[in-house]
Amino acid sequence: MIYLDIIDTNIKIETKRLILRKPTSDDIDDIFEYAKEEDVAKFTRFKAHKSLQDTKMFLQIVKQKHQNKTALTLILELKENKKIIGSISFQNISQDDERAEIGFALSKEYWSQGLMTEAIQKLLEFGFKKIKFNRLEAFSNIENFRSSNLLKSFMQKEGVLKERDKVKDRFCSFNIYSILRKEYILNKSFR
Repeated sequence: MIYLDIIDTNIKIETKRLILRKPTSDDIDDIFEYAKEEDVAKFTRFKAHKSLQDTKMFLQIVKQKHQNKTALTLILELKENKKIIGSISFQNISQDDERAEIGFALSKEYWSQGLMTEAIQKLLEFGFKKIKFNRLEAFSNIENFRSSNLLKSFMQKEGVLKERDKVKDRFCSFNIYSILRKEYILNKSFR
């Protein structure tokens, strides 16, 4: 059984350089700043934000999904200056199957600095130890080499889903990655 009531709590997860926490309306300007970047939105399911209204709508959807316990979205805040530079989430939570999908976005300015690696490590730990998911999975557009390289350092590639989703008016194929709780525990015990 998974523990989704934790979504109602004031979550604060720390890495070496980041704080992962739920977004608030005070974060809207920083979220808009990275969410408007075309390169950030290119391989995500969201379109680049065109206005602060898009970001407000995003925050409303996040809040609703938290209330419904169908997703948990956390923002990435830099410890050094409190700037919001991205987000990471459990999406499509299935209570019955004890499973969720991991998604993430990061401001292009902060790519290739190991920040998302820190965030994913902590999110996996939180998902398996606190929520008690059995399976976490991630889908990466086959054209998104950066994301695929990142995911394969944490998860096993299960295969390719050909033309799985229609994203921004074209069919896209996705690599699917996964890790099970027992695999996570086994990997941690050997480190």
